[in-house]
Amino acid sequence: MTETINQEKNAWSTPRKTLTLFVIFYLLIYMFPEPFKDIPGFSVVVGLYTQPFDWLVLWFGKSVLGISTLEKITQTGSGDTTFDYVRIVVILIMAFIATALVMSISKRKEYQSWFHLTWIYCRYYLGLFLIVYGFIKLFEGQFPTPYLGRLEQNYGDSSPMGLMWTFMGASKAYTFFGGLMEFVAGCLLLFRRTTIAGGIMAFGVMLNVAIMNYCYDVCVKLFSTHLVLISIFILSPYLKHLFDFIFLQKSVQLKIEPLQFQKKWQTNFRKVSKIALLCLCAIMMGVMYFEAYSEPTNNLYSKSFNGSYKVLTFIQNRDTLPTSHSDTLQWSKIIMEDGFMSIRTITDRKIRFEVKTDTIAQKISITPQEDSTKTYQFDYKRLPNQTVVFKGKMNTDTLEITTKQKKKSEYLLNATPFKWISEYPYNR
Repeated sequence: MTETINQEKNAWSTPRKTLTLFVIFYLLIYMFPEPFKDIPGFSVVVGLYTQPFDWLVLWFGKSVLGISTLEKITQTGSGDTTFDYVRIVVILIMAFIATALVMSISKRKEYQSWFHLTWIYCRYYLGLFLIVYGFIKLFEGQFPTPYLGRLEQNYGDSSPMGLMWTFMGASKAYTFFGGLMEFVAGCLLLFRRTTIAGGIMAFGVMLNVAIMNYCYDVCVKLFSTHLVLISIFILSPYLKHLFDFIFLQKSVQLKIEPLQFQKKWQTNFRKVSKIALLCLCAIMMGVMYFEAYSEPTNNLYSKSFNGSYKVLTFIQNRDTLPTSHSDTLQWSKIIMEDGFMSIRTITDRKIRFEVKTDTIAQKISITPQEDSTKTYQFDYKRLPNQTVVFKGKMNTDTLEITTKQKKKSEYLLNATPFKWISEYPYNR
């Protein structure tokens, strides 16, 4: 099976063969077993490769690099762990060894077919990742609307990554646009005739993503950088032609020759495999869409309680307490959202609870997350101007707390409308 990018079959120079082999081995080791590990029932086969490879990385990190505490941390959301960096070093060494072995044994004059197969793998690897990440952004899966705790947080107390997540989530339109660009670029890469357009688009999109990851310390710098490099690899056969066209204004023809098979069953197998891949991709997107919009129903909590509550008066055991920054128990603010409550004291201590509401009996019950054996009951009464009074008992103290509710839609970030005409900038 061959896919012809150009008809060059001349003998390659030794430096070109060496560099090409090194890049091929590096990319293959880095990318595999993606995206095969997501195929149902394939995880057992993938484990036969990933488990020994992970062991090799751990051994190299501990025994060679002397990182005695090295471990593979899973499900942290970070792609820039110490394990990930050691893995890159191991891949570089393995690619170097494989290149040296092939160069010393093989008598081939060129490695065009090897390059083509790796090129095809890169197309689908990058394309599928862009489709998945783009699709997630289309439905607020990656950058949700800022939650109340974030809206109540000071700018100066947020991390660079948290700040980026906030400004991305604050604009649904911008997040949708970014996701659409990734999705379109990924789709273009899956088809031969549109590969070049997809490669150019993917390079621009992923370069922007990678720069943001570096500038805002988002912990997927390694992964996004590799996606940029893979997009360059996909475009590499055409870089000279693109340079001639864009900068020298020369007429060029960018053409990818179709796949050529010697037997009919090979052609049919290729078509069936591609259709199966596209169907699998569609199923994955359907599952992600369903998960994004099928929020679990919580009949024990009323969303009317969502908001931040500024404490106006705090009465403890029938004594109205003055504001005192030395009082570690006095509340200053309550935040309730989707069944969870966060109480902030005057000293900025945060206590988290799970909340159940009964709008008929006008009662709420709160359970500390750190001790689920305790539950505190409060009566509540809604007054004009979004004033809410809570009365109840916590431990041995009788509390009466008068608050003023502020809904999510009332924050300036959410309340400021889009304006075509602005006589003066509204920059606060």
